Amino acid sequence: MTVAVRPATASDAADLGRLIRALAAFDGVPERVRFTRAQLTAALSGPAPRLHALVAERGGVVLGFVSYTIDFAIWTGGEIVRVDDLFVTGTCRGQGIGRRLLAAVADLALARGAAVCWEVEPANAAAQAFYRSLGVELRPKIAARWWPDAMAAFRNAPAATGRRTP
Repeated sequence: MTVAVRPATASDAADLGRLIRALAAFDGVPERVRFTRAQLTAALSGPAPRLHALVAERGGVVLGFVSYTIDFAIWTGGEIVRVDDLFVTGTCRGQGIGRRLLAAVADLALARGAAVCWEVEPANAAAQAFYRSLGVELRPKIAARWWPDAMAAFRNAPAATGRRTP
């Protein structure tokens, strides 16, 4: 049976939710997942969905996904596709599903004349080898995540002068 890649729709919210939770567990941060199925459904709905994703399915079973945004590229004045997450269920890895998902991302980016960028965990050697096999340039860069609790602590802490940060 072949694997089909297609845009995710609101009817995929349950499957996407399952895969996102599996990704968070794989990354060791399951507590960071707080969405509801209703939130995912809403984000995938309407004429301008807030969540863009492609799903890979075989026999009606969703096996993987890639989520992305299309943003303004300040250096070129064009667009850039930013991959948020790529995930394939563990039992299906090594079957070309991730390659098919990224091929679909490449097609949409090429149609827009856009580059694609994303992050990869430094310890994920398998993902890095996979990306290199596609011709992806891997550059060292530190990803910054400013979670709401850290921002609130920063905003409420006295500055070095003893005053609250403006």
